[in-house]
Amino acid sequence: MAQPSVHSIQRGQVLLAHPLLEDENFQRGVVLLADHDSHGSLGFVLNDPAEYRLPEALAGDWPDLPLHIGGPVDQDSLFFLHCRPDLIPGSHSIDGFLHWGGEYETMRQELLSGRLEAGHIRFFAGYAGWSAQQLDGEVEEGSWAVIPGNMVNCLGSEDDLYQSLRGHLPPDFKFWSNAPRNPTFN
Repeated sequence: MAQPSVHSIQRGQVLLAHPLLEDENFQRGVVLLADHDSHGSLGFVLNDPAEYRLPEALAGDWPDLPLHIGGPVDQDSLFFLHCRPDLIPGSHSIDGFLHWGGEYETMRQELLSGRLEAGHIRFFAGYAGWSAQQLDGEVEEGSWAVIPGNMVNCLGSEDDLYQSLRGHLPPDFKFWSNAPRNPTFN
C-alpha cells in the first residue's frame, strides 16, 4: 500500500479503510474516532449494520431502532453515539456536537419517553480499539485514510457510506476503490 500524507490523528475524525484492507472487521470500513490519545484509540464502524434490531438484541422494552456492529471488541456490550448530552448525563464529547456513552438507564428512559428522538442517537454492539501508537502506525503504512468528521453524518444511515465518501480518498486509494471486496473474484 502506498504512503499517505502525514496526518495528525484526533478524535472526531473519520477513518476510511484502504479498499484492499484484508481485515474482515474493517473491509470498506468507515470508522468514527470517538477517542484518540497517547493511551490508544477507540472508534465505531459506521457502515456495518447488524442482522438484528434493538428489541431483538436487548432485554426489556426498546424502540424498533437499528443496531450496528461498532467493531470487533466487546460485541456483547451496547455503545451509543448521540447529540443530546443535555438528556444523557455522563457522556463523553467527541467534537462538541457528537457524544458517546453516558448514563444508560437515563438514555433508555429518555428514548422511551420520546424526548430522545431516533435521529439523535445511534447504537453499536462493540467498538474498534487500537493500542497506543497502533492506529498511527496503520495510518502511516496506508491502511487508513483520515478525513474530517464533519464530512459524515454519523447519526444518519446511508446505504453505501464508503462509496459516497470515495471522493475524499487519496489518489492511490481511489484507484483501488472499484476493486471487488475479494480481489480473487476479479
